[in-house]
Amino acid sequence: MAVEEGRRIALHRAATASWGEEVADTLVELVAPSGHELATRADIRGVLDAMEAMDQRWDERFTAAERRWDERFTAAERRWDERFTSGERQWDQRLATVTAEMAAMEHRLEAGFQRGIREAITSQTRTLVISQLVAIVAIAGLAFGLAG
Repeated sequence: MAVEEGRRIALHRAATASWGEEVADTLVELVAPSGHELATRADIRGVLDAMEAMDQRWDERFTAAERRWDERFTAAERRWDERFTSGERQWDQRLATVTAEMAAMEHRLEAGFQRGIREAITSQTRTLVISQLVAIVAIAGLAFGLAG
């Protein structure tokens, strides 16, 4: 049976007159107002169990979300590594190509310089040989001309 507010106030006055203010306050606090039911230990245990189950569900959700994020980060990291590695390979291939082209150009330049030097030496040698022959023929002509 629910206690009405007027009866609670009357109880408080009677308790105050008999036992004092502090005891009366404690007694009125223990008596539930009209329309309210007091919770039993079983009610409280049920609420605590429900909260524990909800806490476990949240833990499972957070763990699952963390696992999904870890998988996504791992996949993204793997893709990044693959792109970086393939890009690095492409740069290595380009560098090797440029190095080979530079080596080929160096060989062509060196061959061109050697050919130019050979031609210059050959041309100078011909000029010297011809001038020496002309000088020998001229000296021989003079020698035969004076002797004869």
